[in-house]
Amino acid sequence: MSPLPSAQALHREHPGGGDMLRLHCNEHPYGPPPGVIASVTKELEARCATYPDSGAGALRERIARRHGVTPDMVAVGNGADELVLLVTLACVGPEDTVVVTEGTFPGYATSAGVARATVRTVPLSGDRVPAAGVQEALEDGAALAFVCNPHNPTGTVLAPAAVEEILTTAERGGAIPVFDEAYMEFAGPDFEHAMHAVRDGRRLLVLRTFSKAWGLASLRAGYVVGPADLIADIQRARQALPFNVNRLAQQAAVAALDSEDHIEETRARVAAARERLCRGLSRLGVEFVPSVTNFVLVEVGGDSAAFAARLADEHGILVRDLTLFGLPGRIRVTVGTPEQMDRFCEAVAAVLGVPRAPAGLGNGLGAARGALTVPTLDPIAPQTLFNGYIGSNVVFALTRLGVWEHLTDGTRPLDALVTATGAEPARLLAMLRTTALLGYTEITDDAAHRVSLTAAGRDLVRHKGFFTWGVGGYNDLLRGMPALALGSSVFEGDIDRDGKMVAVGSGEVGREMMLPLEAELLASVPFERVADLGCGDATRLLRLCGQDAGRRGTGIEINEAACAQAAKRVGEAGLADRIEIVHGDVLNFADRVFPGVDLVASFLMMHDLFEATGDPVGVMRTLRRVFPDAERFLIGDTVAQEWPELRAPLPVFSVGFELVHAFMDTPIMNRATYEDAFAGAGLKIARREPLGAPSTWLWLLTAE
Repeated sequence: MSPLPSAQALHREHPGGGDMLRLHCNEHPYGPPPGVIASVTKELEARCATYPDSGAGALRERIARRHGVTPDMVAVGNGADELVLLVTLACVGPEDTVVVTEGTFPGYATSAGVARATVRTVPLSGDRVPAAGVQEALEDGAALAFVCNPHNPTGTVLAPAAVEEILTTAERGGAIPVFDEAYMEFAGPDFEHAMHAVRDGRRLLVLRTFSKAWGLASLRAGYVVGPADLIADIQRARQALPFNVNRLAQQAAVAALDSEDHIEETRARVAAARERLCRGLSRLGVEFVPSVTNFVLVEVGGDSAAFAARLADEHGILVRDLTLFGLPGRIRVTVGTPEQMDRFCEAVAAVLGVPRAPAGLGNGLGAARGALTVPTLDPIAPQTLFNGYIGSNVVFALTRLGVWEHLTDGTRPLDALVTATGAEPARLLAMLRTTALLGYTEITDDAAHRVSLTAAGRDLVRHKGFFTWGVGGYNDLLRGMPALALGSSVFEGDIDRDGKMVAVGSGEVGREMMLPLEAELLASVPFERVADLGCGDATRLLRLCGQDAGRRGTGIEINEAACAQAAKRVGEAGLADRIEIVHGDVLNFADRVFPGVDLVASFLMMHDLFEATGDPVGVMRTLRRVFPDAERFLIGDTVAQEWPELRAPLPVFSVGFELVHAFMDTPIMNRATYEDAFAGAGLKIARREPLGAPSTWLWLLTAE
């Protein structure tokens, strides 16, 4: 293993200075919470000549309150780096052994050297902290273990059960595990087992920092939480540095902690930009390690130092070459803004000479010039077009209020609808009158104002999911089309879809139009283990595995929030022993396979996988490699309309689906592209059925 770089070498300024895009230090692209800088400026103006509080009492009190501990269980330092040194000096000496993992933050081993302790390194296991290896080292008599969790630079995180195993082993041998959680705010509360253990009185230390998710890297403030006696030892080691945390850093940290919603907002923005980065890398065929942090480890192969140098010299982008960490051929990339992630992916494409997914792949409305001719159909009158827009918003509003559910059961007086929904009577009545004018409801003219659905209204209710999908999910994108077309706005940057509403709308359409066919087809297919690609909140897996106690399931989902929801629902259903939820991109599992899966299902997401690489046949072959025992594939997706052949009135959904995907740079392919991909991967079509929504198909495929 190569010698680890020093902190000075890692943070030396590039000659390009402020003109460079800094994606090498895992800094916050948006800065601290609102009001923090003003608070620091005020403190600087009023008390610049005054020494700071040596004990950082106000800050320790505020940190203690945030984590549910007492102030004597908190010590602060000039960044977490200083605390690594102070913890080491306080806890070990020349006769002791300190455990660290290979390829991680160099300060652990450096600090152990200062304390003249022996360093024992444990190799990583598949880009993860090896819990078993750390346990083995602790059982051999180590006094201290530094566990970087989430791990820098791979971005992986230990499951709570693995943290507990390390902690239990340390307690048996009297060792002290130190969990460096500099990036835990990005991973989220589901992984905070170590901090819970501190509150429970267990013997461990947890390091946190204000440099990352709090956006205060320049002011240097970190903290450690642990048992009061260990914290007292750390404070004694700090006595030679009475003013180690300056006044401005203390003030900034206290002010930041008063912004309770900052971390949640940061986590969401970083997760969205991280997924954008990973999708961009997938389009280029560049592998990466799925991350829970604000950085991603990217596999560039060959000379990663030269690769990083070209990014800096030719494109003005700084990244961290990991050769000196013992990870050659890899770089670490900070998750910045969506625009910065697009710029990075474009630079990677230029350096590698890899073209992005070909625009000509799509057959929908976003197809390249010359690839699609559309007919001029009979016109929709302007008043119909405008009133349809108004009506669409009313349909969505009444769906969200739950009005349609009550009317489906029969005629309802207005007062009953008001009571059921909590809506203001006059405003609810205005919307219902609009639906009557559009022909979907009837309202009696008596005092009760009884409301009922017409035949057209009952048909409309079957289609309400399309309005949830469009008005609820894509309203901002559709309204922002001028700015997106001009390039003054960026999709998933300042304009985004509402993913939750898209999922809700798809679910409504699925229940009304797709579920009966899915159930009928699956009833004829024997299977013991199913994998659901893009499993969302695990609804399908819960249904399939809950119906048969012998079935097992694997859900694969790239969206982190959806994964967390899926895992929660699986646990609540008591099926955690039979259903596994995997966070990641199925096209980037490297050598990972899922043996035993005999049925692979994918509903309404195959177009995303095809677009990610621009190689539909390659995608299907990858799925066959990842699921080597799969005998059947159940694929449901919406394809491009055959617009040149269309002479009937426009169907619901299709134009909207293809239009928004054109602005999302996701090509929509025709049915022939799908079926050519299936055949190219050695899959035969056993059944092909219309799947409810226009131009949407369900294929049952069998492996040759």
